[in-house]
Amino acid sequence: MIWILSAAVFLLLLAAALWWQWRREARRAGRATAGGVGIPLIVVLLAAAGYLLIGRNEHTGPWLEHQRLYGDAARSIIAGETPAMAAADIPAGAMVRVLQAQLSQTPSATGWYALGSLYDQLGAPAQTEEAAHKALALDPEASSAHLLLARALIEQAGGKLTDAAREQIQWVLDREPHHDGAWMLLTMAADRAGQYPLAIAGWESLLSRHGDGETADLLRRGLENSRLQQQRQGVFANLSAVVEGQGLPAGGTLFVYIREQGSTGQPLAARRQVIPAFPATLSLTAENWLQAYPSGETSLVMGARYTPAPGAAVDQAMISAQPVAMALPQQEPVTLRLKAK
Repeated sequence: MIWILSAAVFLLLLAAALWWQWRREARRAGRATAGGVGIPLIVVLLAAAGYLLIGRNEHTGPWLEHQRLYGDAARSIIAGETPAMAAADIPAGAMVRVLQAQLSQTPSATGWYALGSLYDQLGAPAQTEEAAHKALALDPEASSAHLLLARALIEQAGGKLTDAAREQIQWVLDREPHHDGAWMLLTMAADRAGQYPLAIAGWESLLSRHGDGETADLLRRGLENSRLQQQRQGVFANLSAVVEGQGLPAGGTLFVYIREQGSTGQPLAARRQVIPAFPATLSLTAENWLQAYPSGETSLVMGARYTPAPGAAVDQAMISAQPVAMALPQQEPVTLRLKAK
């Protein structure tokens, strides 16, 4: 509020000075000065309008208050120092806004990393990625920023390991082969992506350093699960369907899914594809699985939904095929027949 009042006073003084200068020069030139009061009046009106439209914005007050309360903490973080205020006492959303403002004036690798970590905490992976890139631009040797970038890329991929994320993690492991945080991030994301040999290697690396206590039990369970999923992958990672759409226009969006018989909600696996012609053959591979592979005794069905609109979402696919029970291991593709309602 103080800076708004100061700006208003400055504009008034400037208007008065300009008006006085205009009157003096006009009199020297022998021109009439009647109506000259309109000049400072216009400036005053513009200042008032600016205050009403901007200065009294509902977000301005809280923003200024956050700058006052947490500005010192943000400046300490940017300088690589420990803030006097405890992190638990600072709302993450407020600190994001304050850090953004401070970093626009004083960029620092530490500050960008802190901002990215806050975005990560708030579940904003795209913003986390941007902040991590800016931190690395200022300090390319910061392992923490490489892992922050990897986490953001993995989060944007639904928790699955991507080539770009693995490159960032590997950068850290090449320099710190026993970095537990890097190994855990790599292992969990590889497991989620169905890259089980890599996940198994990760669990084994962690167990070699943490073979005792409760942590070891958790790591062993993770290792056993990855080994079990690897065994099942040969059965579940390449399942096909032939989808017939007699009388339906091609060029739309087809969704093929696998779920447990009788279940609802998120399917076990799903694939979306624009179909140029019917019949269409689709295969669901490891990357299409949204959940862990089920046991061999689980009864599964494969179904399909379709919409003539290309690029549409699944909730717009109102044309469906009756789900068909699957026999595993699959010997031939399942045949699905779309029927318009």
